[in-house]
Amino acid sequence: MKVYPVCYSGGVVCSKRVRTFLALFLLSLALGGCLGLVETAGRVADGSAFSVKTTARYRGKSVEAREIRFKNQDKQPEQGLLIILDDFPFLQFRTTQPDQNGSFFFTSLHYVGGTYSGWNEWTQTLSGSGTFRISGNTAYLNIDDPIGTGSFSSAKILHNGGKRTGEEALASVHARSDRIAAIAEWMRSFSDGDAHRLRDERFSDVGAFEAYWKPIFFPELTLPNQRPSTYTETGAEWSRAESVRWNRTYTRTFFPEELWLVRDSGALMRDFEEASAWLYCVYEWRSVEAALKENNLVKQ
Repeated sequence: MKVYPVCYSGGVVCSKRVRTFLALFLLSLALGGCLGLVETAGRVADGSAFSVKTTARYRGKSVEAREIRFKNQDKQPEQGLLIILDDFPFLQFRTTQPDQNGSFFFTSLHYVGGTYSGWNEWTQTLSGSGTFRISGNTAYLNIDDPIGTGSFSSAKILHNGGKRTGEEALASVHARSDRIAAIAEWMRSFSDGDAHRLRDERFSDVGAFEAYWKPIFFPELTLPNQRPSTYTETGAEWSRAESVRWNRTYTRTFFPEELWLVRDSGALMRDFEEASAWLYCVYEWRSVEAALKENNLVKQ
């Protein structure tokens, strides 16, 4: 086992790599907020943590709206709103600057989600409108219609020590988005038949969401007493991918056909391990929109 020297005045000087890590770690502690250390350190590394200036902050029961200044892609100054939900801190909604009547348009959705081995970050265009009306030290926030999601405009992925950006990262995000959309649609229909349900009350946060779905998605990776009653290995057919033996019979018995290859290839496992927060947000999208409606905020 290698033993690395500790930095001290007049002693051995740490390597540049170690000093950089320590600097990022300390900055992540200061900037943490709702984001985890891994996500924040990633944003510090590429400079995105310093690109937006907050000029005013308004808080409600479970939502925060910030008036911000930033520079667009052409390096020109702009203003707008940044909206963050307490129950979904992985998401940041950006809007145009509200007009004299308080009307605004959504412009983009920014996602930052961390895993034990890295972080995923992307920006997606949005459509939709809302109202942000200020009166003294209070404000009223509401959205008019369902929010429409568009294409991904940027993406960054750091996983297992490797960083992907540009077209490579965008291609990975696009493919994962398609899989997550299909998985979430099936999950909602599987959970219950109530098309008008806004929030699945079983899942207070992403941790509870993961704990419930992991034994269903991956009984091969869970303890026997935690596996679903429909799971059996008797007479099962098997395949191997991502160093795991997958029960193909269970896949075909329990999952819809469009998800067979996703599970048996190990892609579902990678999506769950690396982007469970993303899946959680898509699964609960109706409650995300509901949280943006009729909020009374107070200036901080």
